[in-house]
Amino acid sequence: MRRGLVVAISALIAISASAQPFNTREEVLANIDLAGGTYSLYPTGQPSQAKPPKGYKPFYLTHIGRHGARYVSSSTTYERVWTALDSAHRQGNLTPDGEKLYKAYAGVLPNLRHREGILTKKGQAQHRQIAAQIYRDFPALFKGKTKAQALSTTSHRVILSMMCFLDQMKQMDPDFTFEADYGYRYYPVLVPESNNNPAFVERAPFPEEVLKAYDDFAAEVLDEDAILRRWFRDPETIPGKESFLYRINKIVSDISNLDFPVSDTLGTILTDDERYAMWQIQNYSDYIYTSRAPGIDQRRCLEMSVTVKDMIDRFDDDLRDGVAMRLRFSHDTALMPLLSYLGVNGKDVAEADPRKLENLWRNFDVCMACNFQMVFFRSKKNPDDILIQVLLNGRQATLPLPEAAPGFYHWSDFKQKFNHLEI
Repeated sequence: MRRGLVVAISALIAISASAQPFNTREEVLANIDLAGGTYSLYPTGQPSQAKPPKGYKPFYLTHIGRHGARYVSSSTTYERVWTALDSAHRQGNLTPDGEKLYKAYAGVLPNLRHREGILTKKGQAQHRQIAAQIYRDFPALFKGKTKAQALSTTSHRVILSMMCFLDQMKQMDPDFTFEADYGYRYYPVLVPESNNNPAFVERAPFPEEVLKAYDDFAAEVLDEDAILRRWFRDPETIPGKESFLYRINKIVSDISNLDFPVSDTLGTILTDDERYAMWQIQNYSDYIYTSRAPGIDQRRCLEMSVTVKDMIDRFDDDLRDGVAMRLRFSHDTALMPLLSYLGVNGKDVAEADPRKLENLWRNFDVCMACNFQMVFFRSKKNPDDILIQVLLNGRQATLPLPEAAPGFYHWSDFKQKFNHLEI
């Protein structure tokens, strides 16, 4: 019952001192969209940023962001769910609730077909929103002619996200200029975990005890068969039974990303408690897959040191070349390990117990259009005195470094801690 998820560990390790616990269940049930995890929408209503110490002004920004809201990316999800439901319908294997699900899905399927992985209009708008917030919060970056360098993966949704961001900047600031590129050659810094990365290295397999620990946790928090029996008279005959529920959950989680209305029947086929349980399982999977979790191969996390070193190395080059913004556009599989590698908001936590993890490490922070920014401020009195402000999804974030001022860190401290490779 592993359903393709790679998760779990066996050794109990103390929680990182930088991690601050949340009441995640309460938070998710108050906003069930968060149960979608990485499918959740980009937050809105970001406040203006904290002011730097007196005498400091922004002069440079480095950014890495995920593509915006999209359709489910798998090329098989929509059709395999339809095959299972249609087959059961024809065979009389659907319960009354199953027939309602069948009709609701049949109604929405024509709008989903042949759009797998495509950026929605909401996804385009998210990147325009992010660009507009940067322009609002850091007007000093746009005084005079402002030049940006932008890179994207080869994914169409990422390229379009980048172009929406850049177009918005250009609309707000006619003097804004940019150079944009994309390609596999940039994967070592944009999305190292991809097997399209020219420097890709296979990860160590997960031990059998790790997989068993995941199975045990999934069975503890979710009665999968009970949910399937709500829809199917005989769940054992469902084509693709092992993954059906997880595919349905993806489709339900993605509803908020779509540009057209979807029936309440489809949106409520899973209860809030069931969606929360499925979030717990996926959150645990994402944690093991991308973080500094103990007891497993952490390469996906540690290889983000290449990206961080690129941020550091490009800084001097960009200043020399008059570049005020270094913009990178990528995927959740880069943002999740990057945040864990840097320890942003305590995401360097090491926790073996999945029952505790949910209040320490949450995958919905890497929502659609998630972005991590470092804004650089220079002292008027001493140009070599540089502070950075760290933002996650447009909100002030923390690093495991001593603060130079509330919400600000010395660039020299950041370089001292992270200016090296760990792979």
